[in-house]
Amino acid sequence: MSRFFLTPAGNLAILAALAACLSTALGGTAFVAMRFLVTEAEPVTVAFLRNVIAAFILTGIALVIIRRWPSPRELLIMGFMGAVFFGGLQFIFANALTFTTASRGALAYMTAPFMTLLIAAAFGIERPTRHKLAGIVLATLGVVVALGQGTGAPPDSWIGDGLILVGALITAIYGVWSNRWLRRHPPLVAVVCGVVPGSTFLYVVAMATDAPAFTPELSRAGWIAIAYLGIGAAAISYTLWLWALRHTTPTLVAVALPVNPLMALIWGALLLGEQITLAILVGFALVIAGIAVANWPRRDAAAAI
Repeated sequence: MSRFFLTPAGNLAILAALAACLSTALGGTAFVAMRFLVTEAEPVTVAFLRNVIAAFILTGIALVIIRRWPSPRELLIMGFMGAVFFGGLQFIFANALTFTTASRGALAYMTAPFMTLLIAAAFGIERPTRHKLAGIVLATLGVVVALGQGTGAPPDSWIGDGLILVGALITAIYGVWSNRWLRRHPPLVAVVCGVVPGSTFLYVVAMATDAPAFTPELSRAGWIAIAYLGIGAAAISYTLWLWALRHTTPTLVAVALPVNPLMALIWGALLLGEQITLAILVGFALVIAGIAVANWPRRDAAAAI
């Protein structure tokens, strides 16, 4: 009879999967919001405001509820990696979306979990299997199909797509590296140790390039988009993703990633008038198939349930 009732660990895994789905849904809409905002403000300004809003909100919460913080050495290491991931990554995304569309960017970003698998395998953290390797090939083919066609793509979209792929690599490296810290400290601590130095890095870049930091000239819709980016697509999304990573495996969390480009496809078409081509739909289907194949349960694992 016990097989018909979920264990606490099973319930936690389901909650982690739901958290990952919500996080990636917010992340997909973030591509749309950033694509809109880079038409009104400098990319570094958009990236800075997204991070600094999250930094103020999450740091205030953390100072109230967190009782044990990392050591000075840990803070230095986590802060450096956080500046690269939360600061550098958002700077890359904001600049990339001046060249490519939200839907193409989100599809390119779906290479992140497969890069994570390869890096984890290289360091002996996760063992590659035939299913996982086949899934990587299938999903990579999907990205090539989706991004290889030029119909509906902006001029020089390959520059933006390439920058997104660099961002996916940074995400993969951070995902593998951060695993040890998520086992030692709550996800909220990891996020704060990322968005604070990340915001500082972006502020320095803004000042160096004479871009406005806190006072960009935005429309009413632009300020609404900035508020959404900072609260929903940063503070909430970052925390949910790291919480999911702490309570289940990175591979299982990656199953939720198709929600990201799905949201970008839908909202990019509705709000920005982006064209959804047959090649993008076929590529999206191939990526989903690749993720499904990579996470196909082994017979011995299924027999243990």
